[in-house]
Amino acid sequence: MNTAPSAELSIVLLLARDADATAAFYRDLLGVPLVGEEHDGRHRHYAGRVGPLYFTVQPAADLSAPPPPQGYDSLQLGFTVPDLDAFLARLPGFGVVPLHPPTPFEYTRYVTLLDPDGRHVRVMTPWHRPDPPAPAGPGGRP
Repeated sequence: MNTAPSAELSIVLLLARDADATAAFYRDLLGVPLVGEEHDGRHRHYAGRVGPLYFTVQPAADLSAPPPPQGYDSLQLGFTVPDLDAFLARLPGFGVVPLHPPTPFEYTRYVTLLDPDGRHVRVMTPWHRPDPPAPAGPGGRP
Protein backbone atom coordinates (compact mmCIF):
# COMPACT_ATOMS: atom_id res chain seq x y z
CA MET A 1 0.00 0.00 0.00
CA ASN A 2 1.34 3.43 -0.94
CA THR A 3 1.48 5.66 2.13
CA ALA A 4 3.17 8.62 0.44
CA PRO A 5 1.20 11.85 0.63
CA SER A 6 -0.51 12.82 -2.60
CA ALA A 7 1.61 15.23 -4.63
CA GLU A 8 0.20 17.73 -7.11
CA LEU A 9 2.03 19.30 -10.02
CA SER A 10 2.09 23.02 -9.22
CA ILE A 11 4.80 24.69 -11.32
CA VAL A 12 6.04 24.42 -14.89
CA LEU A 13 9.34 26.32 -15.06
CA LEU A 14 10.98 26.60 -18.46
CA LEU A 15 14.61 27.72 -18.64
CA ALA A 16 15.20 29.79 -21.76
CA ARG A 17 18.12 31.19 -23.72
CA ASP A 18 15.88 34.13 -24.70
CA ALA A 19 12.98 34.45 -22.26
CA ASP A 20 11.24 37.07 -24.45
CA ALA A 21 11.14 34.78 -27.50
CA THR A 22 10.14 31.71 -25.50
CA ALA A 23 7.39 33.61 -23.65
CA ALA A 24 6.07 34.99 -26.96
CA PHE A 25 5.83 31.42 -28.36
CA TYR A 26 3.73 30.17 -25.43
CA ARG A 27 1.72 33.40 -25.00
CA ASP A 28 1.04 34.41 -28.60
CA LEU A 29 0.81 31.00 -30.27
CA LEU A 30 -0.62 28.81 -27.50
CA GLY A 31 -2.51 31.38 -25.41
CA VAL A 32 -0.66 30.87 -22.11
CA PRO A 33 -1.42 34.09 -20.16
CA LEU A 34 2.19 35.12 -19.46
CA VAL A 35 2.98 38.54 -18.01
CA GLY A 36 6.48 40.03 -17.81
CA GLU A 37 7.96 40.52 -14.33
CA GLU A 38 11.20 41.97 -12.98
CA HIS A 39 12.15 41.76 -9.30
CA ASP A 40 14.97 40.74 -6.99
CA GLY A 41 17.57 42.17 -9.39
CA ARG A 42 16.91 39.48 -11.97
CA HIS A 43 16.30 39.81 -15.69
CA ARG A 44 12.81 40.01 -17.09
CA HIS A 45 10.94 36.76 -16.79
CA TYR A 46 7.35 35.72 -17.43
CA ALA A 47 4.66 34.01 -15.37
CA GLY A 48 0.98 33.20 -15.38
CA ARG A 49 -1.58 30.63 -14.32
CA VAL A 50 -2.79 27.76 -16.48
CA GLY A 51 -5.58 26.28 -14.41
CA PRO A 52 -3.99 25.47 -11.04
CA LEU A 53 -0.44 25.48 -12.52
CA TYR A 54 1.98 28.36 -12.19
CA PHE A 55 3.68 28.52 -15.62
CA THR A 56 6.91 30.52 -15.80
CA VAL A 57 9.65 31.23 -18.33
CA GLN A 58 12.98 32.20 -16.75
CA PRO A 59 16.32 33.13 -18.32
CA ALA A 60 18.58 30.12 -17.68
CA ALA A 61 21.42 32.44 -16.62
CA ASP A 62 19.35 33.85 -13.73
CA LEU A 63 19.17 30.44 -12.11
CA SER A 64 22.83 29.57 -12.72
CA ALA A 65 21.68 26.83 -15.05
CA PRO A 66 23.57 25.68 -18.12
CA PRO A 67 21.95 26.62 -21.43
CA PRO A 68 19.03 24.31 -22.23
CA PRO A 69 20.04 21.55 -24.65
CA GLN A 70 18.37 21.33 -28.03
CA GLY A 71 16.92 18.13 -29.38
CA TYR A 72 14.53 15.45 -28.25
CA ASP A 73 13.26 15.86 -24.69
CA SER A 74 12.29 13.18 -22.25
CA LEU A 75 9.64 15.63 -21.01
CA GLN A 76 7.21 17.15 -23.48
CA LEU A 77 4.54 19.74 -22.87
CA GLY A 78 1.16 18.98 -24.38
CA PHE A 79 -1.51 21.56 -25.18
CA THR A 80 -5.08 20.92 -26.30
CA VAL A 81 -6.77 23.10 -28.93
CA PRO A 82 -10.42 22.77 -29.93
CA ASP A 83 -9.68 22.77 -33.68
CA LEU A 84 -6.27 21.48 -34.79
CA ASP A 85 -6.78 22.49 -38.43
CA ALA A 86 -7.60 26.10 -37.45
CA PHE A 87 -4.56 26.13 -35.17
CA LEU A 88 -2.32 24.84 -37.98
CA ALA A 89 -3.61 27.57 -40.30
CA ARG A 90 -2.20 30.17 -37.85
CA LEU A 91 1.33 28.73 -37.74
CA PRO A 92 2.77 30.42 -40.86
CA GLY A 93 2.07 33.83 -39.31
CA PHE A 94 4.40 32.86 -36.47
CA GLY A 95 7.06 31.28 -38.67
CA VAL A 96 6.45 27.90 -37.01
CA VAL A 97 6.51 24.68 -39.01
CA PRO A 98 5.29 21.41 -37.44
CA LEU A 99 7.83 18.58 -37.33
CA HIS A 100 5.26 16.24 -38.92
CA PRO A 101 1.75 16.31 -40.39
CA PRO A 102 -1.22 15.80 -38.05
CA THR A 103 -0.89 12.30 -36.65
CA PRO A 104 -3.70 10.20 -35.16
CA PHE A 105 -2.97 8.65 -31.78
CA GLU A 106 -5.61 6.65 -29.90
CA TYR A 107 -8.40 9.21 -29.30
CA THR A 108 -6.72 12.37 -30.57
CA ARG A 109 -4.73 13.94 -33.44
CA TYR A 110 -1.55 15.88 -32.77
CA VAL A 111 1.40 17.74 -34.22
CA THR A 112 4.77 18.41 -32.63
CA LEU A 113 6.36 21.86 -32.67
CA LEU A 114 9.71 23.15 -31.46
CA ASP A 115 9.71 26.10 -29.10
CA PRO A 116 12.51 28.71 -29.44
CA ASP A 117 14.74 26.65 -27.12
CA GLY A 118 14.26 23.43 -29.10
CA ARG A 119 11.79 21.78 -26.69
CA HIS A 120 9.22 19.48 -28.28
CA VAL A 121 5.68 20.78 -27.73
CA ARG A 122 2.69 18.63 -28.66
CA VAL A 123 -0.53 20.31 -29.72
CA MET A 124 -3.54 18.03 -29.94
CA THR A 125 -7.29 17.82 -30.24
CA PRO A 126 -9.29 17.07 -27.10
CA TRP A 127 -8.99 13.46 -25.98
CA HIS A 128 -12.36 11.89 -26.80
CA ARG A 129 -12.61 8.30 -25.71
CA PRO A 130 -15.72 6.66 -27.15
CA ASP A 131 -18.29 5.45 -24.67
CA PRO A 132 -18.00 1.73 -24.00
CA PRO A 133 -20.83 -0.36 -25.40
CA ALA A 134 -23.70 -0.99 -23.01
CA PRO A 135 -23.57 -4.43 -21.42
CA ALA A 136 -25.90 -6.94 -23.02
CA GLY A 137 -28.98 -7.73 -21.05
CA PRO A 138 -31.16 -10.84 -21.15
CA GLY A 139 -31.56 -12.17 -24.65
CA GLY A 140 -28.46 -10.24 -25.83
CA ARG A 141 -30.21 -6.84 -25.80
CA PRO A 142 -28.55 -3.77 -24.27
